[in-house]
Amino acid sequence: MSKSRRPTGDPLQQAIEALARAARERIAKHPQGHLAQGRRAHLNLTLRIPIQPPDGVPEEAVDQARETLKTEVEALLAHRSAFRPGRIFCLRCSSADCEHAVPINSRDIFAGYGPTGLPRFQAYGQWLLERQHPEIERLYQRTPHLVTEVVSGAELHEDLLPAFSEREIDTWIHGQVTAGWFPVPGRGGVPELLALSFQVISSSRGGRQKAARRRRYSLNVVGVGPDGEPLAELYERLESIRWRGAVQWSQEALASIERSQGRKPGTPAPERIKGVLMGIVRRLEHHRRSRDRRTEHAQKRHQEGDRPTRMALQDLALASDENILFDARRETLVVLGDKGRVHVFNARGKLVTSIRYPADSIEKKKKTVWRPAASEEVAKLRRKLIR
Repeated sequence: MSKSRRPTGDPLQQAIEALARAARERIAKHPQGHLAQGRRAHLNLTLRIPIQPPDGVPEEAVDQARETLKTEVEALLAHRSAFRPGRIFCLRCSSADCEHAVPINSRDIFAGYGPTGLPRFQAYGQWLLERQHPEIERLYQRTPHLVTEVVSGAELHEDLLPAFSEREIDTWIHGQVTAGWFPVPGRGGVPELLALSFQVISSSRGGRQKAARRRRYSLNVVGVGPDGEPLAELYERLESIRWRGAVQWSQEALASIERSQGRKPGTPAPERIKGVLMGIVRRLEHHRRSRDRRTEHAQKRHQEGDRPTRMALQDLALASDENILFDARRETLVVLGDKGRVHVFNARGKLVTSIRYPADSIEKKKKTVWRPAASEEVAKLRRKLIR
């Protein structure tokens, strides 16, 4: 008879449950967190626990526990993945850690390997233009829309020299979905546009001798945030990740393909891989259609005068001069409101964006990229917007 798992007053049980919650939250914010989807996983944590602390748990003990948890989550997800978050495997260097493995610009996608195994990245708009994609104009509308494209593994590898293409490659890209744009907040609060490559990959288990018998299948998300920000750091900043549902679904589908190899070893039929890629497209575009409907609703609210800008103006009217800052990198004015609300205005007094930041992020920005606005800058903004 199994024991009840209902919470009790046992402090050890409560501590373990708290650690498990912290682990789940960190995994959810990790670019490779989907790799743990639907699988049983355990973390081995070694913690130093102070006994009889004089004034509560010392801060250094909490920091040590947090760092240990982070390290173990990274190790867990690295074990399940052939690639580093946001990066491609460079065949020339046999590594995902080299400078060739990551795009430079947030609007770049993976365009395939060069003859010597060097990854090639290309601006998404230019790449779609060269392919004569029928929906490319959607990228350049006043409100950019999401455009997707499915690329086969054969196309991604077709330019490789025989020295690469004729040998067995431990990690293989079976196909990918390119998608953009995803609007994301830049480090200065101004919205930026992001393109991503969602790749179905497999890696051999136990070396090349076993590669034909059993492989691990995963989804790799390749991209970089605004100003070259690593994808892991971007995930930490985002309040919601719009592609999370598509990524989690695809990992579950790939886990099913992986399990089927135990019953019937060999490479899965191309139709199954294509089915996963098309499933990613459907889920990404479903989110796009939902967002389009929300955008139409927002436009209607704007016409009726009920729009989020009213809160921005209210926060500006109530803000003290100390809560109006200047972002030197973007040359914008930042107004701090209640509950983490942050409103960004350009020099003409136009609202660029309204977002929410955690308190620690606001304090960090005050020390790095935001400075107190000059009195004349504050007065000018108030004159333009407050009647």
